[in-house]
Amino acid sequence: MADRQPNPFRKAGVTPAERPRVLVFAYACEPGRGSEPGVGWSLVQSVARFADPVVLVGPEHIEAIRSWQASNPGSPLEFELVDEPKWARRLPHEPTEKSKHHLIGYFLAYLGWQRRAVRVARRLHADRPFDVAHHVTYSVYWLPSPGRRVDIPLAWGPVGGAVTTPFSMWRSLGVTGVLSELVDLVAVRLLSLARSTRLTWRTARVRILQSEETQRRLGRPRPSDVILNHVLFTEVEREAKPRQDFMLFLSSFEPRKGVRFALHGLAKADPAVRMVVVGDGPERAAVERLIEELDLSDRVDLRGWLPYPEAMDLLDRAGAVVFAGVREEGGTALVEAMQRGAPVIVFGNGGAKAVAESAIDPARVRLVEPGSRESIARGFGEAMTHFHSAGPLANTPNLDTAAAHEALEKAIRGAMG
Repeated sequence: MADRQPNPFRKAGVTPAERPRVLVFAYACEPGRGSEPGVGWSLVQSVARFADPVVLVGPEHIEAIRSWQASNPGSPLEFELVDEPKWARRLPHEPTEKSKHHLIGYFLAYLGWQRRAVRVARRLHADRPFDVAHHVTYSVYWLPSPGRRVDIPLAWGPVGGAVTTPFSMWRSLGVTGVLSELVDLVAVRLLSLARSTRLTWRTARVRILQSEETQRRLGRPRPSDVILNHVLFTEVEREAKPRQDFMLFLSSFEPRKGVRFALHGLAKADPAVRMVVVGDGPERAAVERLIEELDLSDRVDLRGWLPYPEAMDLLDRAGAVVFAGVREEGGTALVEAMQRGAPVIVFGNGGAKAVAESAIDPARVRLVEPGSRESIARGFGEAMTHFHSAGPLANTPNLDTAAAHEALEKAIRGAMG
């Protein structure tokens, strides 16, 4: 049973009697991780400020969570392991930042996990009722939520998955990029037609949506809809370090992540500008060829994937961090960079643009607007040159997360009726 005594994890001024009991579906949730597990962890920590959550998690994350619980005995968070089905364990899936080769297996395993999560949720609700359910991770408009199958009011989201690459830019992505865009576009539109998915759209008491694009995809807006990007909950532990003059690109090598745009931008920047590239993926060979073609071998340090602490150390020391993803819903790495005080150069589309525009200190942000390959490269190059030659900038957190925490609490309490 959750500790009912006041503790530092809880929001000041909220008494135990006022704290709702929340069932959280968070397949990916882990402290000290980036990407979806890190977002899940930040969200459940936010819920724990005003509620007593019981979090259903996948098997990949439970060991790290148990270790964290041993070090944080005062937390109101409870975690319940939900195993994947046996058939799912035999699928080739490795959902880490380093490997994106088995996403189909991961997707199928997640759907199998959802079915088991429903059974666990019903058992827990029968033993001790919940006030509200909250589906946190892998909340996309084209997948169902297990929360709709449990007799508890559902707060769904933050829900994303609707940001697309502007059609005017497709020709700049190359053949592989265009094929990827087409496959993604067709696949998600077909999946969104499933009856279970449409029922989730209709039965969620409150829909927490990451962007206006997602709201439009769900049809007519509701008065209870909330626009709230999930990455705004990302909290980081930081140690201010002296910043150096290298640019940092930190992402997987996929067409939609924009590594080609970043390299073309570097070629347009002042010749003194250098870039450290952390990442890997299906475009690795193409990236290496492009570096040679653009005569950037002496200006690019290609590191491959690095352990998370090493990547964050580079982020803490970079003169600016380049985010060239063409259709980001928000971007966990972008928020981590801004929270660590780094200047950022951001492709101006989707949720990433909205996050960048919410900076406390706009002087540490440069947006590159969509356009032709030439204009995009010129925009990135000018931004790199600017930060390379800029004088000392503030090195303090550049986002205010307080409003996001308040909006999430209001949405979840609203779902309770």
